[in-house]
Amino acid sequence: MTDKPPVPATMFDPWPRIPIDTADGSPFDRIARLAVYAADDWTFGPNGPFTQPMTPAEICRRQIREGLLHLLELGLIDIDTDRIDASPGIPCQREEPTDPDPNPRG
Repeated sequence: MTDKPPVPATMFDPWPRIPIDTADGSPFDRIARLAVYAADDWTFGPNGPFTQPMTPAEICRRQIREGLLHLLELGLIDIDTDRIDASPGIPCQREEPTDPDPNPRG
């Protein structure tokens, strides 16, 4: 794993980004597929939007939550609480949007 750059000293300063290899078969690609499977299972399962009305925003939030929770429970990713606690604020937008794979299952 790449060493993490320090968090910015003040709010709204730019955050240095860590380069991520997103190529097919990369570690990122492998865990992204697992997260998508977990999100899909929730979506089409008994608690998903096909069994109860939900707004598109709520569906998206729950899919992200389910995928992230799955990866955390498997121990494939960790939450860096020291980094969160050390930062004066965390940006919510990506600096350079990319074209995500609309169908990471292939």
